[in-house]
Amino acid sequence: MRRRVGGLLLLLALAYLLGEAWAVAGWQGRPYRWTEDAISLLGVPEVMWSDTGPTESTRHAAMNATFVVSGVRVALAALVLAPFVPRWRWAVLPLAIVHGAGTVLVGLVPTGLTSDRANLHGLGALLAIGGGTALLVAITGALARRYRVLAAWTALCALVSCAGIALVWTGGVGFGFAERLAVDAVIVWQVVAGFVVLAAQAASRD
Repeated sequence: MRRRVGGLLLLLALAYLLGEAWAVAGWQGRPYRWTEDAISLLGVPEVMWSDTGPTESTRHAAMNATFVVSGVRVALAALVLAPFVPRWRWAVLPLAIVHGAGTVLVGLVPTGLTSDRANLHGLGALLAIGGGTALLVAITGALARRYRVLAAWTALCALVSCAGIALVWTGGVGFGFAERLAVDAVIVWQVVAGFVVLAAQAASRD
């Protein structure tokens, strides 16, 4: 039962991708640029102004709810699946909580027009992205002995996320592209891992 619930919670990371796409579809003003614009802009509740005129994320509430639900879901998945990584639980569980709490904070405090909001939102993003990348590294270690293929997949996602973080800091590519490498590597890992867990559970019943 734990495997089934945990696998489903991981697979439901798909909801994050759908929520983001839904928010982008509600963007008004200049076109939203996936490779340039920050994900957080989708959660800003105010009208934003630039050289090209006003822009607005009309579905900001949906995006912020997506952040909050995603953070809670990750924390729950970690609590459910923690018994299956007993030797690495000391690292996996706290990092999942940090990642989840940061993602919730990103949704509860959208970035915007005041420095206080921007600073709190930035802290949440730091915890979410940094915690998510570190979580993948820890999970790689937890899986390395018994589940080598899944461990290799996890390590690849960790490398992609690390590359995204590095590109955010160094530039060279659009901010939106670099941020999505860092964020989506963690999301896509969850989707694949959830599918693997559920498939393994179904196979064991047969």
